[in-house]
Amino acid sequence: MAGKLVITTGSSRCGRKELFLPGFEKYCAENGTKVKIYNVGDMIFPWAWYNIREELNRDTILDVNPLAVDIIHAAVLRDIHSSLKKDLEENDAVLINLHTIFIWRDVWNRVFNELFIRELIEDGLSPDMFICFIDLAEDILKRLNETDQWRGQKLTEDNIWSWENEEANNTKALTYLFDEKKKFFVMPAKQPPETLYYLLFEPQRPVVYAQMPITHVTAQDLKRVKQFIEKLRKWAVVFDPLTIETGPVERAEGDNEQIRVRHNQTAYRDVGWFIPQSDVCIAYYVKVVFSAGVVDETATASQLGKQTWVVFPKDYSPFIHFRATPNRIFQTPEEVLEFAEKEFIPWWTKKWQEKYGEKTVSKEAIINTTT
Repeated sequence: MAGKLVITTGSSRCGRKELFLPGFEKYCAENGTKVKIYNVGDMIFPWAWYNIREELNRDTILDVNPLAVDIIHAAVLRDIHSSLKKDLEENDAVLINLHTIFIWRDVWNRVFNELFIRELIEDGLSPDMFICFIDLAEDILKRLNETDQWRGQKLTEDNIWSWENEEANNTKALTYLFDEKKKFFVMPAKQPPETLYYLLFEPQRPVVYAQMPITHVTAQDLKRVKQFIEKLRKWAVVFDPLTIETGPVERAEGDNEQIRVRHNQTAYRDVGWFIPQSDVCIAYYVKVVFSAGVVDETATASQLGKQTWVVFPKDYSPFIHFRATPNRIFQTPEEVLEFAEKEFIPWWTKKWQEKYGEKTVSKEAIINTTT
């Protein structure tokens, strides 16, 4: 059976190569899964030396004539394409890491990958999934400024937020090249490596977005939330905003404009990216406090047709009942886990079988998968 083909994108130093993929490769190896990863940006340097005996400087590569860089970039993609059929026969998954845009000397420069994707489609090598990696803008900026290549560009946190947005939008646009719907996920680089493993190799798992109050709860409260999330991971792919949370922006140093941008980015990340890519959204009120974020997320999820579950420890408002059906409103996390095992997972299994005709997928195949 041919391996899975994945196109990944992200800003420079987004954490894709620095944080996520090393752990993903290790996790795959531990589970007997073979993967091959192409880092296109790294490949242009040996290609230039091997083919034209030109030594390109990594620190100034974006100063090189754009046409020359585009030609080398296209040649690297052509080399990948030529070996891709064999790669997919020999591996369980092949990842091609791209960028879709750069900011350099205050100018945005688009990287056109559409022709490459179209050629893959024509050759019967359509990607199975598109992933855009993101991370906290402060962390990305710190990594960039630790390099000679990026330190002199004097980028701001706002630049990084814009860069991440552009990468995500451009990556999603690549999925529009296909007649059929393609899987697209925005992936925080600090998500556990099994997240991508489950998405690729255990697609029977439902995708869950975990919601919780953050601003007005204690570290001990969040510890309880994390414990609950770890239990959810036994049967679901869980996207956890705590893997990328912007931190206590209300107490952050800086002007009001900067704080406003951080707030907007946080809100859009959750309602614009995480909720649309999920099947179930679970709001865990670990403490009864006002949380505009959890309220708005639950409303958004409901209006997008997602399953909305709520864990609320006391009598709940009629508005919670309006967004979540009574059998999906719980008082404790334990009730959620019991409901999932006894009712939701059997129902989900049946729906999966009806949609994909995979009679071998059972309740046990979802619960007792690799953890």
